[in-house]
Amino acid sequence: MDYIKVKGLQKDEVIGLVKEWIKLYPHSFNPEVNFWFYEIPDNQVIIGLHDDLSTLAVSLLVIYLTSALSDNSATENVVAYLTVDDNEILLKQNYGRRAKIVAKSTDEDSTGVIILLENNYCVEYYFRGKAHQIKNHGLVFAEPDEMIGVENAQKDEIFVGDIIPKKKIEQSLEPDASPLKKLMWYAVCTVVGLGIGFLLVYLYF
Repeated sequence: MDYIKVKGLQKDEVIGLVKEWIKLYPHSFNPEVNFWFYEIPDNQVIIGLHDDLSTLAVSLLVIYLTSALSDNSATENVVAYLTVDDNEILLKQNYGRRAKIVAKSTDEDSTGVIILLENNYCVEYYFRGKAHQIKNHGLVFAEPDEMIGVENAQKDEIFVGDIIPKKKIEQSLEPDASPLKKLMWYAVCTVVGLGIGFLLVYLYF
């Protein structure tokens, strides 16, 4: 099961933030993609993630949620756990491994995440170029015990198809859009542009 654990926000606040984040990418998700929400003790909320969400998408959501916290310097307040099934950030050799994702920085000029795999392999990624390995990081991969029984508990659920209004992508890049929104869109456009460039080079040569 792929999920994000958020500490320091109420469930209704987390649901509202995820809805706002979905609206930033009106053409990026299947309408059937869903998220579920469950509140656990100590002011923590679990966000269940759909299998279609890539490592890049989950990383962007971790950054977005972290930036909403009053104390976003505590990286462990928003932690994602997922099974790697794409190579948008990590190499294909990591397919099937569990990964832990936390925000490294939410500053406009250095927004990035740290991804720690269950085999202790760790990288940092800044939404540009490639991920770079971190050696001697001192981090430990361990999933929380609070997840026991959560999957079968009663939860709130939302679907992308019920949230996204019929707006053009350009609206997210208007002058009054927040810097974080712009940064996220630039990251997505960069990834798409690089993919198209590699494809053209491959076909040409």
